[in-house]
Amino acid sequence: MKIKEYIDKLFHPKSIAIIEASTKIPWYIQGIIERNFEGNLYLVSKKEDNIFGIKCFKDISKIPDKIDLAIIAVNRNKLIDVIKKCIEKQFFNLHIFSAGLGEYDEKGIEIENEIYNLLKNSNTKAIGPNCMGIYSTEGRLSYSPYFSKEECKKRCVSFVSHSGDLTTRYVIRTNDYGVNFHNVASIGNSISLKFSDFISYFSEIDRADIIAGYFEGFSRFNELEGKILIDILKKNKKPILLLKGGTTSDGKRAVSSHTGTIASNSNLWNCIFKQSNAIKIETYEELIDSTIAFYFCKEYYPTVKSLLIITWSGGKAVLGVDRTINLGIKVPEIQEPTKTKMKSMISIGSISNPLDLPWIGRSEKFSEICKLAISEPYIGGVIFETYAPRQFDERYEIYFQNILKIFNHCKNYKKPFLMSLPFANIKQREKLKEKFIKYSIPIFPSIERAAKAFLNLYYFKHHQNNVI
Repeated sequence: MKIKEYIDKLFHPKSIAIIEASTKIPWYIQGIIERNFEGNLYLVSKKEDNIFGIKCFKDISKIPDKIDLAIIAVNRNKLIDVIKKCIEKQFFNLHIFSAGLGEYDEKGIEIENEIYNLLKNSNTKAIGPNCMGIYSTEGRLSYSPYFSKEECKKRCVSFVSHSGDLTTRYVIRTNDYGVNFHNVASIGNSISLKFSDFISYFSEIDRADIIAGYFEGFSRFNELEGKILIDILKKNKKPILLLKGGTTSDGKRAVSSHTGTIASNSNLWNCIFKQSNAIKIETYEELIDSTIAFYFCKEYYPTVKSLLIITWSGGKAVLGVDRTINLGIKVPEIQEPTKTKMKSMISIGSISNPLDLPWIGRSEKFSEICKLAISEPYIGGVIFETYAPRQFDERYEIYFQNILKIFNHCKNYKKPFLMSLPFANIKQREKLKEKFIKYSIPIFPSIERAAKAFLNLYYFKHHQNNVI
C-alpha cells in the first residue's frame, strides 16, 4: 500500500483496537465513543472485564486481524512483544503512545531501533512512539474528549506536530476561537510515518484548506527527509503555517530529550521558506493567531501591505500604529478627496488613520465614514479595536450592528477584517467574542497580534505571486 492509503486508514479507520485499555487513561475511549464512531472498537486489557460497557479481550490474539488503527499504551519493556503480535495480525497502523524510548536513554534507543526494524520489514506503519495520536472530525475519533465534535466541511485546518501537549493546547485554543479541524496528528518521535508524510497527505486532500505544523527535527531513521520535505513544500499550493522548535543551541538540546529527533540547520529552513508557500511562524501565539486569520480570511488575502486601524482611544491608536509600523506594515494617511469627505461628517476625533471616532459609534455615519476609508485602493485590510460592554443592552446592539456593517464593507471590497478585543471584563469579553465568531469575525487580543496575523496573510498572497 502507498503511504497515503495508510494515512487514510489512520484518519478514517473502520476498526480501532486499544491495547492495555484502562480506566486510568479513559480519554482515548471517550474520544471515540462520544463521537459516535461508526466502526468496530476493540479493547484489550488483562485487568479489566469491561470499560464504559464495552467488553475487554484478554489478549491481542482474541481480536480480528487487519485492524486499521491500534493504540498501544504499554510499558516500554512490553512494546516489542506487543508490536510483534500486531504485525503478525497484519494491523495497518499503530499509534505508539508509550514513551521513554529514543528521547530518554540508551536502552530506549535500543528498543526504538528494534521497533524501527520490525516495522521496516512489515506491512505495518506507526506514529510515535511518545505521542498523543489522532483527531479526525470526519473519522469521528479524537485522543481528547475536549476537542470539538463538529465535523469540518469547509475552511478546514489540518495539523501535524511533534509535541503532544502543544497539539492539545493549540486545538483547544483555536476551537475556542471558532476554528474547525479536519485532521490532526501528534506524531512524537516519528520512527515510521514522518512529518513530511503528513504534509504531503494534507497537500493532496481536498478538505485540508489550511495546513499547520509544529516541527522539532528530522527523524534519525530517514536521512533524506529534509530533501523530501523541501520538494513537497515547493509543489504545495496551500497556505502552510510552520512553527519550528529548536532554533537555538539549548533548544536543539531540548529537542533531543523531547522527541529524540535531529534538530535541523537554520539555513535549511530559511531556504524552505524562501522557495515555498510555507509561512515562517516564530511563536506559539503567532501560530494560534495566524491559524485564526487564515481560517476566517481565506477568501480575502490582502494585496497591499497596509492597514486601516479603527479605535475608540487616541492613546491606544498611537500605540497600535507604532507596533504595526515596527512589523513593516504601512498605516497610510487617508488621502484627498476622501479625507475631506470624511472630515465633514465628524465634529471631533481623527480621520487621518488611525480612525479615532468617539461618540458616534451608534450613528449611521460611523459605518459610512469607515466605508470611505476602506474603499481606498492603498488600504489592504482593517483592524478594528473595541472592548466588551458592561451590559449588552439596546444601545450596545446598535453599535454592534454598525461593526457588522463595517465588516460587510470589508467583505465587499475583498479586504480582511480583524477584530482586536483586549482582555478586560473577561466574562463580558467571552460573550462578545462568541457574538463575533457567529458572524465569522476573527478575534485577537491586541492590535499588534492582529497585525502580525495580517502580515502572514499578505506574505502568503505574495508568495503565490513570487513577488516578495
